[in-house]
Amino acid sequence: MVRQIDRGPADVEFTFQNGDLLAPRGARHALQSVLGSAPCANDVTLAASELVTNVLMHTDNGGLLQAWGSNPIRLEVHDTSPGLPADAPSQTVGGRGLRIVGAVSSNWGTSATPDGKMVWAEFRRPLE
Repeated sequence: MVRQIDRGPADVEFTFQNGDLLAPRGARHALQSVLGSAPCANDVTLAASELVTNVLMHTDNGGLLQAWGSNPIRLEVHDTSPGLPADAPSQTVGGRGLRIVGAVSSNWGTSATPDGKMVWAEFRRPLE
């Protein structure tokens, strides 16, 4: 069992419904309040788009994006589907969202939750 760390209330919460094709854009927009001009802002918004799109494509109930703007920036996407995501074979069309998240984040993972699953990613802010 994965131990959940209490980070306090999320700085950003964005709920999206299944079939909402504008949800990835809405998630990127919602994150602007914690990202500002952070050097990793493009990576965070790319990962958010990929994770929200995965929920839209592979589940039936939409989901919830949460983010914490500390260092590292923490992004979580929750949905009610119990199946943990799997990487697609390299020869398939599509299915590369998790590889993209892994490439742009400092760390990422998945965990089962009592009502589905969560995919998370962290992004280190460079020290100034």
